[in-house]
Amino acid sequence: MKIQKGEIGYIRRKKVLQTVIVLVFVAAGLSLFFICRTILGTSRNLGTVFAVLLTLPAAKALVNLILFLPYQSTDFALYESVKPLVLTSDQAYYDLVFTSPESIMHLDFLCVRETELIAYSADGKKTDKIVSYFTDSIAKRGVTVHMHVFRNKEELLTRLRDCDRDGQIPEEVTDFIHMVLVK
Repeated sequence: MKIQKGEIGYIRRKKVLQTVIVLVFVAAGLSLFFICRTILGTSRNLGTVFAVLLTLPAAKALVNLILFLPYQSTDFALYESVKPLVLTSDQAYYDLVFTSPESIMHLDFLCVRETELIAYSADGKKTDKIVSYFTDSIAKRGVTVHMHVFRNKEELLTRLRDCDRDGQIPEEVTDFIHMVLVK
């Protein structure tokens, strides 16, 4: 089963997948190089060119792996505790790694409830940047949102319980979120 961006377990799966891709391409490139060198007696052959070309997808996968390495997947206990509080009209995202022109940021959980963004970050890093990036970028699309990033799980659960908005989510908000998520 394929896990999509924003689903629980995405970071864990992405790390494993990118590691396998890197190892396969490196092994294939090295094997091709040494086999062609052994058979032909020289490294000046077409096999060497193909072996070098195999480093390109390996490098791309390695960059993606390095991007995800500092982050952990959302704790399943958090998923279980917020799941009953997420309304049917809400959009919930887990395991978020996203980029801005200045930095790479991470959220464990994000709930979009009408024009309110309720988020949780276990490490609590860059929360001010996250709030300003989201609110400013979405405001440029013509929608004003209010964002709260909680570092405390109980405060998050309280906010999800107490927030009484239950309207339609603006398309500009979901489009922005899907645009900034790292694949």
